Amino acid sequence: MAFKLNDRVKESSSTTGTGTFTLGGAVTGFETFAAGIGGSNTTYYCIFETGTANFEVGFGTLNGGASTLARTYVISSSNSDAKVNFAGATEVFCTVPGSKIGLPFPEENASSSAPKIITVKVASKSGNHPYQGVGSGNAYYLDGLEAPALRLTGVDASNSAYAQYYRFDQSDSSNSGHPLRFYLDSAKSTEYTTGVTNTGSSPAPGSSGAYTQIAVDETTPNILYYQCSSHGYMGNHVTNIGNKINSNLVTIGDVTVGSKLKMPTNTANKMLVADGTSFEEVDMSGDATIASGGALTLANSGVSAASYTNSSITVDAKGRVTAASSGSAGVSAGFAVAMAIAL
Repeated sequence: MAFKLNDRVKESSSTTGTGTFTLGGAVTGFETFAAGIGGSNTTYYCIFETGTANFEVGFGTLNGGASTLARTYVISSSNSDAKVNFAGATEVFCTVPGSKIGLPFPEENASSSAPKIITVKVASKSGNHPYQGVGSGNAYYLDGLEAPALRLTGVDASNSAYAQYYRFDQSDSSNSGHPLRFYLDSAKSTEYTTGVTNTGSSPAPGSSGAYTQIAVDETTPNILYYQCSSHGYMGNHVTNIGNKINSNLVTIGDVTVGSKLKMPTNTANKMLVADGTSFEEVDMSGDATIASGGALTLANSGVSAASYTNSSITVDAKGRVTAASSGSAGVSAGFAVAMAIAL
């Protein structure tokens, strides 16, 4: 199931009442909901009763064959914005309600078993392509649009079942030799494969059933690029509302960390060290170690902890006691001589 809109979709109907409408065929000069919207999909609709002021605008759901339209909810109507009890011949057409202009289209849940389908075709680039004159002379056309910039959604990463799935259908023969893949940069230096599946060579692009699919959640990078793995600059960028940033973070103010600042490696004995340009995570080394709880431990110098008398002590250049021992008991010879002279 997917939400779709299309131009010049209008059918007649003889259904009366407030229930599901049976669609009776395209009005002359228009196309059917089956052709323009597709079975099991959702759309905005308008129903008006011929020769009257009765109308209803709402969000509807088509059955599998797109022969009936369930009036899922009403947005506005001649019956105080409630369902209208139609009593005569009507016409039903696809529309965009005025109240929805400027608002995002509703995003139907796109599960792994019922992904959002995006039809891919390949044709020559036009002057409107973002990479006109660069790379391949061909372009991807997605649902009829030349290399559009895409915005994908999907924010819950607690379970893979909660991700939003987008399937790029490459069944059309024009896709032959043009496998669609995702990358972290437009030049395709690094392919992005997390949550991405494809049919590979069985079937290959250009054959029935071929596709590349991506599962989007909050860990998906905020910017990706869809490009052909065999040719350069056929596609465009993809943005995602997520928590992972695919570039250096540049701010114009202070950065406040609400909880914990996590580094790539969070084992014990790590610390942040400035090198004059940036801070980098490094191992603490030398004569001390630091635990994850912050406790600093000095390296053992080899000298046992004890009290020493008449001691002999060795100190290194760092001021560490590296050797210590007790001397013999009694007075020294020098002390005895000094005492004898004094007496």
